[in-house]
Amino acid sequence: MKFRCIAVIALVFSGAAYAEQGCPDGLYPGGAGPGQLCVPMPGYGVSGGSSGSQAAPEPNWATRWGAIAIDDGSNGGSKLGRAESLSSKGKAEKAALADCRSRGGHKCTLERSYRDQCVAVVWGDTLVSSASAVNSERASQLAMDNCSSSTTNCGVYYTGCSYPELVQ
Repeated sequence: MKFRCIAVIALVFSGAAYAEQGCPDGLYPGGAGPGQLCVPMPGYGVSGGSSGSQAAPEPNWATRWGAIAIDDGSNGGSKLGRAESLSSKGKAEKAALADCRSRGGHKCTLERSYRDQCVAVVWGDTLVSSASAVNSERASQLAMDNCSSSTTNCGVYYTGCSYPELVQ
C-alpha cells in the first residue's frame, strides 16, 4: 500500500514538472484540443505586475491599395481593369489601367482607387457605378443603390478587396 501511494505521488509530481515543457514564458499548457496548446498565464506581462516582463509589441500593418479602370464600351464592349493589394496608390492605378488595356480596352480611364477596404463595380443599362466599403457586401449594396437610382438592369460585375497586411 505504501508503495502505491509513493508511486501515485511520484507520478503526479512528474506530470506537473512535464506540464510546462514546451510553452514559452508567460504561457502554460491547457486546452482540450489535440496536441499541446499554450494558454496565457493570468496577469503575466500586465503593467504594474510582479513579473517584470514587457508587453508584446504592437503589430505593424502596411496599407494596401487597389484600383479599378474602365473602358466604357464605346468601341465595341466594356472592359474592366483591376488591381489589388499593391503597396501604393500610384502602383494600383497604373496596374488597373494596364489590366484594362490588356483586356482589349482602348479608352481606359480610372474609375476608382481605394485602400484597406473592398470595392464593387455594378453595370446597368446606361451607367457603371462603383463603391468602396469595409467589405464586399457593403460595397456592392452602395454601388447597386447608386446604379438603381439612375438606370435599370443593374447587376454586380466585380468585387475585390485590398486589406492591410501584417508586416512584423
